[in-house]
Amino acid sequence: MEENTPIEELIIINPHIIQKFMRHGKDYANLLALYTFYTYHAKQQKTNQPLATDEFTRKGMNWAIDRVKKTKKLLKEMKLVEVIQKGQYSYIKLPFIYTQRKVGEILGNIANQVDKIKPKVEKLKKALKPSKSKVSAPNKEIEVNLKPSTPTMPPLLKQWIEYCDKESVKYNKNNIKHWEDKVKNRTTIEQQMGIYKAIESGWKNFYITPIKESKVHKLLGKSLMMEKDCDTLLDIIYKDKKYIYIFKNIRVVSTEPPIKLFDKYGYTKTDVKKAPIISSVQDKIMGIIKRF
Repeated sequence: MEENTPIEELIIINPHIIQKFMRHGKDYANLLALYTFYTYHAKQQKTNQPLATDEFTRKGMNWAIDRVKKTKKLLKEMKLVEVIQKGQYSYIKLPFIYTQRKVGEILGNIANQVDKIKPKVEKLKKALKPSKSKVSAPNKEIEVNLKPSTPTMPPLLKQWIEYCDKESVKYNKNNIKHWEDKVKNRTTIEQQMGIYKAIESGWKNFYITPIKESKVHKLLGKSLMMEKDCDTLLDIIYKDKKYIYIFKNIRVVSTEPPIKLFDKYGYTKTDVKKAPIISSVQDKIMGIIKRF
């Protein structure tokens, strides 16, 4: 026999139990009342086996003793309560009230089930890795290229793959590798220029200017001296007819195109002493000097 253990604070009578009571017609009210009485005292005594003798219940419910015994017998037949005798005292065990220990057991079982499933999930992941397979057909053999999951791709390359699928542009694993190499370490604006142009023109491939020839790519690593020092350019994005310049320390949005902007205010950290200062900054400095 397990010793009494504290129950969880929240106690709820399941609708399924109430439905069982309703099937007993005229005894419904008595069953619900007595079960609620036992549940209440379980909470008061902080156990799922409250001490509730028939005499104690008779006084608490203000019922005749026969009514208590008859209703308790029905609850026992429905397996909603058990009577545990300890010496001269009767304890009512409520199997559908979970103790803290029981909750811990359930959570532990769930954790064990998860641990058992993990190896199967890993095995399934390996089985779903991109691969080539051959499907036999009458008089010929068809090669099927299983495409890798597109969400792991750069966003613009994913957009290109979606375009290819929509327009029935054929490609395979080698094509995808070639496209990934094209966009590798390239600014977002370079990818946009190549991929968007190909999509608009209905091409089967996109073209990106080689790094040695790309004027935009050469701007990476440079800085701008404007009202604030924009330290080291990391990327350029074109959105809503504006250029978004992403630096180490700040993000700048401008309608000024990259080449023009960097021709005016661009410098490299190795040449920091010669960094351009725009006239508005100069005016502010002169204004401070005049005040003193």
